[in-house]
Amino acid sequence: MGIEFSTREAPFRDRVLHGALAELGNAVLALFWEGEEPRLGTLTVTLPDGSSSTLLGDRDGQIGQILGMHLASGKGKIALVSVNLPLSIGSAAGRALIDLARHLVGGSEG
Repeated sequence: MGIEFSTREAPFRDRVLHGALAELGNAVLALFWEGEEPRLGTLTVTLPDGSSSTLLGDRDGQIGQILGMHLASGKGKIALVSVNLPLSIGSAAGRALIDLARHLVGGSEG
């Protein structure tokens, strides 16, 4: 048995944001990045009750916690979220990333 990731893309300004989501029995793993190659970034964990901690890094910690809250509450599971965005995008991409997360939770490979 293996882990399968659902993937999606979303345009943001002149760039493309990517997301990948895998669902485990008790958790969801989500990766969000800009660019062609997936990269590990700021890592946060959020419990279904909404409590959240940043485990690694801090640059994208706030958006990681927000995404984790959406995923954990929507799935009723622990959410482990990695966000790797360039400084030039920063928190401005928040709405696009939340929409991307919603599409990942709701759907098929994209």
